[in-house]
Amino acid sequence: MSRALLLERIEAMRNKLLDIGFRDGLTAPSTLKYSELLDEEIKVYQKLMKDT
Repeated sequence: MSRALLLERIEAMRNKLLDIGFRDGLTAPSTLKYSELLDEEIKVYQKLMKDT
């Protein structure tokens, strides 16, 4: 996956996380689960940046 595409995906996920947080609450299981998914994408991006 390209760096630019990954950044777009992360930004979209951040926006969705905000929506979920506002809708369900910041400590709701759905918010926490999506936050974990976003964390994984950020780790992929960080690894990509480290390897280049």
